[in-house]
Amino acid sequence: MFLRYLLFLFVVMFSVNSFGQTQKDTIFAVQSVTPVVIDGAASDACWEKAVWNPISQVWIPYAAKMAAGDFEGKFKVAWDSQYLYLLVEVVDDMLSDDHTNPLQNWWDDDCVEVFIDENRSKGNHEKNNNAFAYHISLKYDAIDLDASGNPVNYKNNIVVKMDTIGTHTYLWEIAIKNYSAAFTLSDPEASRVTLTPNKLMGLTVAYCDNDQTTARENFIGSMYMTSATANNNYITADYFGSLKLKASTTTNITREMETTNQLVKVFPNPVQNRIKIERKDNDLKVLTVEVRSLTGALVKSILLKENEGTIDIDDLKAGMYLMSIISDKQIQSERIVKQ
Repeated sequence: MFLRYLLFLFVVMFSVNSFGQTQKDTIFAVQSVTPVVIDGAASDACWEKAVWNPISQVWIPYAAKMAAGDFEGKFKVAWDSQYLYLLVEVVDDMLSDDHTNPLQNWWDDDCVEVFIDENRSKGNHEKNNNAFAYHISLKYDAIDLDASGNPVNYKNNIVVKMDTIGTHTYLWEIAIKNYSAAFTLSDPEASRVTLTPNKLMGLTVAYCDNDQTTARENFIGSMYMTSATANNNYITADYFGSLKLKASTTTNITREMETTNQLVKVFPNPVQNRIKIERKDNDLKVLTVEVRSLTGALVKSILLKENEGTIDIDDLKAGMYLMSIISDKQIQSERIVKQ
């Protein structure tokens, strides 16, 4: 724990406000051949083809550990020409909606926050429509700032339904209209964007968690961020993840890993007992290696101080896991298949 704390201090010392970690693997959204019915039931065929992506990085308080049962989150992505679709499953032991006025302290109530950059242009979006940061509340409001910096309810830009599917478990189904930076409230359809195969977009999904107070207690996102930029996504789209729209003919590809600038070599994969890790850059500082389930739960973690190491996963159930190799300057993501 002490070594991990030192690693975080190192990140803080060498980070500046303009620097942050971007997602190193591109999420692929599956195409829905028919419009998705937004009913909170996940019954559409596209959801069977899409894979879960974790919402597991605690941005506020930075790198904090969530208490058991307090929050778990994951999401899937699909699309058609008119909408980007999200399916978000959340475990939250207490839902809070304390502010009756949706334009006041909207970030302090429980809400799903969707950061979306239609053409992945990146850059500032706090007081313009270059990108959006929709705070989607329990009442289905969608709050973000307008070009003057005033809060606006963009609920006409989305269609959403949330349903209870288990004890403290909720399924959000969301359809999002997509607009260019020319968006105006007076004539939104004039800037409406039609989605097409292979389009690259910026996307990050987060959750504002409030349990027992009138203020947000935890902010959890789908992206690894440095401590210096952990709460900057509402200002800039520079750190949004990469999302690519796949045509319906491609049904077996849900995620593509970047192979350049990798920190380590990970093998074998698939694996039965032990994952071997070899550094590609001997000059790197200590690396943190984490293995998580598809729900985002941390199941293994080591500090890699030598040129190579192993992680014993013999005790894990067969299936797919997410591995993150974290340095002070970037993160490498891998999908591990345990046989």
